[in-house]
Amino acid sequence: MRSIDLPIATYKVENSYELAKHIQICSRDKISGRLDLSVPGNRGAMWSLFFRQGCLTWGAGELHPLRRWNRQLYQHSPQLAADSFQQKTERPPNWDYGSLLNQVKQGKIQQAKLAAIVGGNILELLFDIIQSVHLPRQHSELQLTYSKFPQDLIDSTLVSLQIDQAWQQAEKAWVVWQQAGLAGFSPNLAPVIWDNEGLRQQTSQLAYQNLTAMANGSWTLRDLAVKLRQPLVPLTQSIMPYVNQGMMGLTHVGDISFYVKPVTGSLIAYIEDSRFDSETMGRILAPAGYRFINIRDSIQALPMLLEYKPDLIFLDLLMPVANGYEVCAQIRRISAFKNTPVIIITSNDGIVDRVRAKIVGSSGFLAKPIEQQKVLSVLRQYLPVSPLSA
Repeated sequence: MRSIDLPIATYKVENSYELAKHIQICSRDKISGRLDLSVPGNRGAMWSLFFRQGCLTWGAGELHPLRRWNRQLYQHSPQLAADSFQQKTERPPNWDYGSLLNQVKQGKIQQAKLAAIVGGNILELLFDIIQSVHLPRQHSELQLTYSKFPQDLIDSTLVSLQIDQAWQQAEKAWVVWQQAGLAGFSPNLAPVIWDNEGLRQQTSQLAYQNLTAMANGSWTLRDLAVKLRQPLVPLTQSIMPYVNQGMMGLTHVGDISFYVKPVTGSLIAYIEDSRFDSETMGRILAPAGYRFINIRDSIQALPMLLEYKPDLIFLDLLMPVANGYEVCAQIRRISAFKNTPVIIITSNDGIVDRVRAKIVGSSGFLAKPIEQQKVLSVLRQYLPVSPLSA
């Protein structure tokens, strides 16, 4: 683990014991940075854990980030939760970590509530990570990548959780899930009725009505546990007999989708493989009146840029296959983008990086983490002022 001191370090782990060891080192060495975990070839099995001085401050995952956040709001601050299954629901304001943190600073929300929301989010993610390590995989270990952050770039007011305690809670929840015979099922699956008539004959009228109301393929097991205020394991066990008989099934379901008001401002492209960072950028740009597209595959960057012709391009430096320098050089070879501002974004904010970025034609440099004030300042510098951000 000597290379943990480098800006980027990648490892492969085969079991939960190895994974726990890596995470404990982050705690022991009081690391500040981001730990990305992924199963190669599985887009849904990607997570990020954020540390400040060895404590967990946040976690993000590719699967159901909005559902997960809404569940925590529903439990701890129900007035902020969304009706996640109503069609064309507009995304509520103050519906992310940063906005809630601002409300805590203003005294509108108690720190304890924010800690409960963040803690619940992280525990669900840790459970999913542990389950992923235990599931059989074909020739693919869990890949772990560590990125170090400069200490002064991490907000000291963020919620901090002791990783040892959080990990123990998640492992305990996993053991209970295993002992209930549910190890092969994810709590992110949604129950759905396959045989209505068979189910009607097997259950009482009240039970059948309850099952048809909740098992419509829209709500995950975790959603239902929160909605019905029931413990997750007993709730899941109660429907497993019907699943085993083929009258019900557990199916994959998408994330919550919100209706977004159309905007007519400048189009911003962000070439970034991290869903967490791209969503953060989207939450900054849309309210300010900018249109936004995220390009997650660096190989597809040029065709998509030619199709959409954005007014400004944000470009992550560290990406698989082709890095930001290579992509920037390719962009500058295209006459249509000769004058388009290209801003490289990275956590490696050193003089060598800045010089190299200039050599390949970058217009500017933006240091992570992505923050509203920094992003809007760059946009004001390179683009006409958006009517909503003026």
